[in-house]
Order: sequence, then C-alpha cells, then structure tokens
Amino acid sequence: MTNDSNTGALVHWASQHGAASDECSGMRLLSDGLDAFEVRAHLARHAEHSIDSLSYILEEGTTTQVLMAELLAAAERGVDVRMLVDDMSAINVQRKLRAMQTHPRIEVRLFNPVTFWRRHYWSHRLAMALTIRRSHRRMHNKLWLVDGAVGIAGGRNLSDDYFITESNYNFADLDMLVAGGRIADQMRECFSRYWHGHCVRTLAALVPEEPGYDWQALRDELRRKLSGESLADSPFLPIHHDETRGLDEGLGELVQASGELYWDHPDKSCQPGRPGREFIMGPHIGAMVADTQHHIKIVSAYFIPSERDVIDLEALLERDVEVTVLTNSLKASDTPVVNGGYAPWRRRFLERGAHMYELRHGHKPRRRRMYHFGAMASSLHGKAMVMDDKRLFIGSFNVDPRSTWWNNEMGLRVDHDGLVSELDDVIERALSPASSFRVEQDGRGQLSWVTVDENEQEHRLTREPGSLLARAQKWLGGLPGVWRLL
Repeated sequence: MTNDSNTGALVHWASQHGAASDECSGMRLLSDGLDAFEVRAHLARHAEHSIDSLSYILEEGTTTQVLMAELLAAAERGVDVRMLVDDMSAINVQRKLRAMQTHPRIEVRLFNPVTFWRRHYWSHRLAMALTIRRSHRRMHNKLWLVDGAVGIAGGRNLSDDYFITESNYNFADLDMLVAGGRIADQMRECFSRYWHGHCVRTLAALVPEEPGYDWQALRDELRRKLSGESLADSPFLPIHHDETRGLDEGLGELVQASGELYWDHPDKSCQPGRPGREFIMGPHIGAMVADTQHHIKIVSAYFIPSERDVIDLEALLERDVEVTVLTNSLKASDTPVVNGGYAPWRRRFLERGAHMYELRHGHKPRRRRMYHFGAMASSLHGKAMVMDDKRLFIGSFNVDPRSTWWNNEMGLRVDHDGLVSELDDVIERALSPASSFRVEQDGRGQLSWVTVDENEQEHRLTREPGSLLARAQKWLGGLPGVWRLL
C-alpha cells in the first residue's frame, strides 16, 4: 500500500485552500462534536487515494460504525486504508478490525500490543496486567489524514462519547482541520514514522482470520445496523446515507495560519526505562510555554505540572505572567486517582497567584463507559493552551508525567489571531460558573469551590465535591511515587 497522491479533487482543493506560503496551511478549529464527526466522514467519502488513521480509542458505537462503513466503501473505490490503533481499545473491536483486514486495500496495525491470550477481553486484560511495565505505555495520538493532503489532529478519540451533540458544556474535546502546506507534510511524515515504528505489529500476525466473517460480511452487517429504525433519529447518519455536499460545503471556511506539528518519537514506548529527552516532544512545548509574556490559559484533563525541567509553568508565575488552568474536578473526573497527584499542585499554584478552575459537570453520554478507575460520565477531555492572544496549542498532550514520559503524544501549535480568539471564546464559556468551579484559597490555606445554582446565585463550598469512592481513589493517587505514573 502507499499513501502517495498527486492528483484528485481533494488534493486540488487542498492546494487552493492550503498553503499561501511555505510556512502556512489552511486551518479550521473543530470545537463542535457533530461537526468534527461529519468532517471526518465527509473526508472519507471524498477520498481518492488514501486514508490514514491513528487512534487511541476505537470503540463500538454509531459513529464508529459509520466511519468503518465509509472506510470499507472507500476501499471498494480503490482507496488504500491504513489504520494504526492502540491495543488498549483494539480488543473491543478486534473482530471487526480483523474482518476489515481481509480487504486487499485495508491494513490494520496495533501499537504496543500483547501477543498472547487475545481471544477474550478478560484474557487480554490479564495478559496486559502480566506485562504491566510495557502495557501501561500507550499511543495516545489522534490523526485522520486523507489523500495525504487534508487532515485532522487534536484530542478526539473515535467513539460516540467524543462526538457529543447535545451538551450545554460542548467542550468535551477539540480538533483542528488542516489543508495542505507544511503541516500536512508533517502529518504524512508523522503517520509514516508511526506506521513503521518498532512498537507496532500487524493485526493479521496476531489474530487469525475468522471463517465466514470477512470484509463483505462486515459491510453487510454495518448496512443492516445503520439502516435500522432504532437509529432513525441519529444525527450521525445523514452524511452517510445522503451525501450531496461538495467539498467546500462539507469542510467549511479555512484561514491561512502558520504552525507546527509536534509528536513523540514512535519508539518512545519501547524504551526499557524512562525515555531520553530525544524521544519526547515535551521540550518543544516547554519552549513554547516559556515564550509566553503576559497570560496563558491551559486546559488539561489531567493536570500534574511536576516535570519542571521539561515544562516550567511556575517560572511564568515567578515572572508575573497570568496563568489560568482548567482541569477536572474530583466530582467530574473519569480517573479520580489522578486528582491525588493534582491536589498538592493546586495549592501551590493558588499560593503563587494562578487562577484555578475545575469542571463541575460535563456532557451526559447515552451510556456509561467504564474506563480505568471510573465511568466516563461527565469529564473534561480537552487539551489546549492559549498564549498571549497570538498562539494556541491543541492535541493529545496533558500536562502530567504520563503524557511527558510514558504515553506517545502529538499536538499542533498554531499562530493565528483569529483562531486564538475563537479558541479563547470556547475556553471562556467553559470557565463560566455554570460549567466550572472557581477554586480559591484564603489566608489560612482553606480551599473553597465557588459555583452557582439554577437561580444564578453564588455558593461557596468548603468541602471538595466528590463521592466517597472518588475520595478513596484520590488518596491512592497521592501516595508517594504513584503520581509519577499517572
């Protein structure tokens, strides 16, 4: 297979809407979940040469079924499809992925997979537990690249929970649509390096083909599921069943912006111990942060800013830079154990004058998906920064040791006043009392969580909101040495 392409409608569109100079690409912020999904499906529908995908979570659901159906349809048109999926979630859809792999134009590979006991979910998880020193290192990257010319990078996984359509909060995650130019070139390079990385194995080498269940059988199964009455009102199906929009209408208005795509070395997770700095993108983010002169807003689902030798946010506070942080509250977190590592830094940042906000509630998914220590019921997942009204960063990178050292991550730096202003507006809505607690600390060191009720009356809570189970997990995360792995 190859993803080389020099002609086609999408490539031509990218050349028109992409680079105005050697340093620019066409870009559009994707902050709405349904929009982010539809752009992915729209790109797959118009693919002529290749579709390349990196994903951490690929999970059963309507959106995944639609995208799988679009990938199969593209392959039938002669498009080469390459999917690199982290093994943490691949087991959930392993049977479907193996059926897709039977198509001669589709290849699926797994990142850092366990190589034994893959037949059942429970045996796979036991195998991961037995190889924990390797298995806790995951590929957290997300990339959707079509015809090597138009791509999406950011924080969204491929799951219904990340394409929410009914939410007053509407900040589950963020992506950036990129057309042409330098960053599209970097997307191609990033995918190629990961595809050929030492931590990658082909699915076909790990899982035998299931007799009677090939790509045609999967195609027919998806057609039945996506035409059923139970999904008649789904907002995800119109683009799949009745695609009449042209490229411009489906992809929207782009602006010319400069920037850079950062990513960890593909072999970061294969290192026997903590990887060397040459394997991590953290120093690039640290240099970007250090360049901030006036104010910075940070959105990080998990926030443990302990790696000061890589990213030093406290240095900004020492220079009187205004620092605002939004992360998950204990009540909203899908992984409360992380809050044990976060809590000491919350006090430390407040003492130095930072503005700290914690998500008080988020979207309510149609189902509760068990994830690590908790259920993803109302969690912030976005990862973004806005710096001095002129620069932004979005991607998969959380400000914590896990993103710095253990997971493979990627992210996009963009320099464009208009996109920065657009993202800043989204963050400001998330910081509102209706969405987030404002955390304060008095002269005696007492913390309080400021919120509003349904009548817009302000209330000050002196006990951290959260269940007994969440508090127990937070205590575990605060134990010496534990937070270094979070």
